[in-house]
Amino acid sequence: AGIPKSALQLYKITLGMFSGTHYDMLMDYPALMVAIFMYVVTTAIFMLNLLIAQLNCSYQATYQDMLGYARLNRGKIVTETMPSVAKKRWERFIGMLRLDERVEFGEGDIGLSG
Repeated sequence: AGIPKSALQLYKITLGMFSGTHYDMLMDYPALMVAIFMYVVTTAIFMLNLLIAQLNCSYQATYQDMLGYARLNRGKIVTETMPSVAKKRWERFIGMLRLDERVEFGEGDIGLSG
């Protein structure tokens, strides 16, 4: 008897390793059986919540990897396509962007940093 041995038995009950003959002995003590039942239910709920949290973290990491690979693939497509664009067409596109002209700040802009 003692706390370490009792904790080990509760661990065995949770994992389904508890002997069937010992369950018959527990039936003689209904209050103890109810307490053990509540413990098993609480532990099962906790373990399911832990599993859900792990799956959620795994999904988030996989999603971030997926976004990274999609961006890399998009960049690869752009770099493979650039040699096929005519130089005159590219210069006309750059000219249409008007990157050399100054732009007025909008109402919500805070200006240059620094």
